[in-house]
Amino acid sequence: MSSRIPWPNRELIIYIFRSTGWIGFLYLIGLMFALPLQILTYILNEKNEFVEFENLFSSQQMIQFVLVIVIPVLLAIFLFRFLQIKQASDFIHSLPITRRTVYLHMVGMGFLFLALPIIFTGSILILFQSAIDIERLFSLADIWSWMGITFILEAVIFSVAVFIGMITGLSALQGLLTYIFLALPVGLFVLFAANMKFFLTGFSADYYLRTNLTGISPLLAATEMEKITFFSSQTVIYALLTLLLSFLSLVIYQRRKLEHVSQAFVFPKLKPLFQFGLTICMLLFSGFYFSETTGERGWIFFGYVIGSLFGYYLGEIVLQKTWRIKFKLKGYLVFTMIIIVLAIILKIDPIQYKSNIPDKREISQIYIGSSPLYFEDETTYIGPTFLKEKGNIEAVTLLHQEIIEKGKTVSVGELNDGQSVFIMYQLKDGKRIAREYHLQNYESYLPLLAKIYESSEYKKTVNELLNVAAKDVTNIRIKASGQVDKSVTIKDGHQLQEAVQALSEDLKNQSLSQMTNSFGDYATIDIYLENNKIIYMNWDSSFTQFSKWMEQTGKADEARLVASDISYILIAKTDSPIYNSVSAEELARQIEQKPNRLKINTLSEIDTLIANAQVEWSGEYVAVYHYKDSRDVDIKSFSGDHVPDFVLDHFNE
Repeated sequence: MSSRIPWPNRELIIYIFRSTGWIGFLYLIGLMFALPLQILTYILNEKNEFVEFENLFSSQQMIQFVLVIVIPVLLAIFLFRFLQIKQASDFIHSLPITRRTVYLHMVGMGFLFLALPIIFTGSILILFQSAIDIERLFSLADIWSWMGITFILEAVIFSVAVFIGMITGLSALQGLLTYIFLALPVGLFVLFAANMKFFLTGFSADYYLRTNLTGISPLLAATEMEKITFFSSQTVIYALLTLLLSFLSLVIYQRRKLEHVSQAFVFPKLKPLFQFGLTICMLLFSGFYFSETTGERGWIFFGYVIGSLFGYYLGEIVLQKTWRIKFKLKGYLVFTMIIIVLAIILKIDPIQYKSNIPDKREISQIYIGSSPLYFEDETTYIGPTFLKEKGNIEAVTLLHQEIIEKGKTVSVGELNDGQSVFIMYQLKDGKRIAREYHLQNYESYLPLLAKIYESSEYKKTVNELLNVAAKDVTNIRIKASGQVDKSVTIKDGHQLQEAVQALSEDLKNQSLSQMTNSFGDYATIDIYLENNKIIYMNWDSSFTQFSKWMEQTGKADEARLVASDISYILIAKTDSPIYNSVSAEELARQIEQKPNRLKINTLSEIDTLIANAQVEWSGEYVAVYHYKDSRDVDIKSFSGDHVPDFVLDHFNE
C-alpha cells in the first residue's frame, strides 16, 4: 500500500514514544547513576585525591556493561513487538503506510532512544569538566570517546536484535537468539578448536584459543570497552555491520508474511538450519565436556552421540513449541551421515595438515616449548623468545619429522595424556605454522630434545640472567628454603660480579634433566637489577659453581638449608592415599602412622637427603622435614637415581 502520510509521521512517532519511550528513560536513569552521580561523589569527596579512577568506562563498570548489552535488545523487542502479536500486526499494517516507512520510523526511533541518553549524559560530563578542575579524572577527549564507543556498541547489538526479530515470530526467542547470534562466532570458534585436536594430530587448540577474541563478538567487546579505540578498524567494522544488518532487516521485513506471527521462524527454510546448527553446537559442547572431565576417547564419542541427540530433540521442541513431539529419525540420520563424512575427511587429511613441515629455507625463526601458553610472553624474558640459529632450526625440524614418523605407528597423543611439545614456525613471508603434540613415548625423543634445550641460544631464551650484565645488578638476596629464617644479601660490586658469573656458568652447564627436574632445594635467589626488575631463581644441587663460590665466601651455611637446621626427617613409601593428601600437615600425620617409616637424624644422611630431594610430592618415596626452630613441616620426595642407598636398603629389607 502506498503511503499517503508525509514523512516523518508524527502520529507514528508518538505511538512509538508511548510504547517504548520508557526504555530510553530507563537507560538515561541508569547512565545517571553510572557516571554523573558517581563522579559527583568523587568531586565532593574531600579526599578525592586518593580516589582511583581509571577512565569513564570503569565508573560503575558492571552497570554500564548491563546497560550496553540489555537496553538495545529490549528496544528491538518492544519496537517490533507488533510483528509477534496478530492484533498489533493487523493494526500497523492496515495503516496507509508502507512497510519501509514503518521500518525506518521504528529503527530511527530506536537509534534515537540510544543516542539521546548518551548525549545528555555526555553533556553533563562536559559541564563537569569545564566548570570544575577534574582534568586528572577525565578529559574532553575521554568524554567524546566514551560517547562514540558506547553508541557504536549499542548500535550493532540493536541491529542484530532487529535482524533476529525479522526472522522470528516469538519475542522471547528473539531475545534468546540475539544473544546466541552475538556469542556464536566466539562460541563456535572455541568449540571447533577444542574438538579439532581429536581429528587432526598436531592441532594446537590452546594456541588458537589464546587469540584475542573480544573483537569478534560485541558482547565480549562490551566487557573491555576501555580497550577499544574509537577510530579503529574494530569500530569501522561494527559500523558497517550495523548498516548491513539494518538494510537486510528492511529487505526481510518487506518479504515477511504477516500470517506467520507467533511462529518460531517465519521463513520455513530457516528451520532445518536452526535445528542442525543447534545439534552440532550441542555435539561439540558435549564432546568438549567429556574430553575435559575424562580425557578418554570412548567417553568423548559417547558425548558426541548424547549431545547430538539432545540438540536435535531440543531443536524439535523449539520449532514445534511443545515437548511432546515425535522424534524424526530420518532427519537425525541425515545429520549423522554428514558429520561422519566430515570426520572421515578430516582423518584422511587431504590438505596434508599432519605431515606439513615447512622447508628450512622458508623458516625465519622457531619457538619451541612445552605449551603455547608461554609463547611470546613479553613479561617473562629479556632475551629472544625464538630460535634463529641454523643448527637449532635443523634440530627442531628433525624432531618434528621424527614425531610425525613415529606417530604413524605409535600414538603421539591426540589427548592430553603425555608430555607435550609445542612448535611454532615463523616463516619469512610472515605466516605462522603451529603444532602441538602430546608424546606418550616421550623418552625416545630426549636425545633430540636435549640437543635443542641444551643449546646456548635456547638457554638464553629461558634464563633471563644470561642476558644481563653483572654491572646491571644492584644486589642479590639469598633466602634459605624451608621453615628456616636465614638470608644473605650481597651488595659488594666484586662479589656481585663473581656471583653472577658463577650462576651463569651453572645455567650454561645444566643438562636437560637438570633443567626439567630440580633436586636439592637449598634456597631462593632474588637478583635485583638497576631497572627495578627482579630475577627469581632457585638454588639447587645442580648449581655446583655457585655452591663452591658460596663456600669460599663462608656464607653458604648462612644462606641455604643445611642439615643442622633440621631435627629429623621421616620417610615412607608413596602410595595413593599419601599422593592424594590435600595438605602437608595431613600427609605428615599419615607418615607418622606408617609402621615401616624411616626416621633419619644423623647430619650426614640428612645432608644427603637435602641434596637429592625434589619439591614435587610425586616421587617414589615421600619425606617430612621436621625443623629445630619451627613447628611447621615441609614435604619432599625422592625418585629414580636420587633415592639414597640407605633409604632403598631400609625399604627393601
